Amino acid sequence: MIFRNLPVPTSVRERVTPRHLVAFGLGWLALFFVLPILVLVWQSLGIGTGEPLSAYQQALSGLYLWTIVRSFYYGIATTIVTLALAYAFSYFVVFWTSMKNLFLILVVLPLWIAYIIRYLGIQLFFSPTGPFVDLFGTDFGFLFSTRGVILGMTIAYLPFAILPIYNSMNAIDRDHIHASRVLGAGSLRTVYSVVFPLSLSGIVAAGLIVFILSSGSFLAPAVLGSSENFMIANMIERSYTELFNIELAAALSVIYTIILLALIAVFNSYVNLGEVFENI
Repeated sequence: MIFRNLPVPTSVRERVTPRHLVAFGLGWLALFFVLPILVLVWQSLGIGTGEPLSAYQQALSGLYLWTIVRSFYYGIATTIVTLALAYAFSYFVVFWTSMKNLFLILVVLPLWIAYIIRYLGIQLFFSPTGPFVDLFGTDFGFLFSTRGVILGMTIAYLPFAILPIYNSMNAIDRDHIHASRVLGAGSLRTVYSVVFPLSLSGIVAAGLIVFILSSGSFLAPAVLGSSENFMIANMIERSYTELFNIELAAALSVIYTIILLALIAVFNSYVNLGEVFENI
């Protein structure tokens, strides 16, 4: 037989083709992303109740509508504050210190601690008997307020902003900075004209990550805020566990997902996110 001497694949690696990998990826996406969304849409429509859009009408009115607006407002505010702190910290680590590894370890270490423990630690820190009040004599109204929620999310999500910004900033060729200095540019001019444009991909990636995480946060308003600071995740949980209104909870989930995907699509039309994540 002419096929007798052809090599026969024996290992799993040789048997797996790119087609298998694509099929696995699509199957995973369909099972854990598309299918849950379809289930949510089905539940939100309340099939069989005779009022398929009543849950959406309730979700887009009154308290629930304001909660959606508040969630994205908190997300935007947290993103702005976090990016400012992350950029300053990354610039310091990249250009002003030789102990980069130590600072990166300090950035990564909080990621090993559960969110609930971190938020409880922040709550204890700003409590009336905590060290912050002992030092300044007041908590400045951080606890159980909008400021407390935004501050808590900023602290919690700061590592997610630092890492991509640091990575893009650390990849800048030092010759560009040296050339800027040779041409007479000062430190601020160099940052504005050289460092900032070359690290923009990291800023965009960090901003997108922090915005998605913060706008859908559940623990921050639950631990550091009050009922007036509840975000959409808290209202979804409340609709399920307290009101037993599955249709409303599903409608809120669908609305949040649609708005978030629409914002990402609009953002992607101005900034190519594919290129951004390739460059960090």
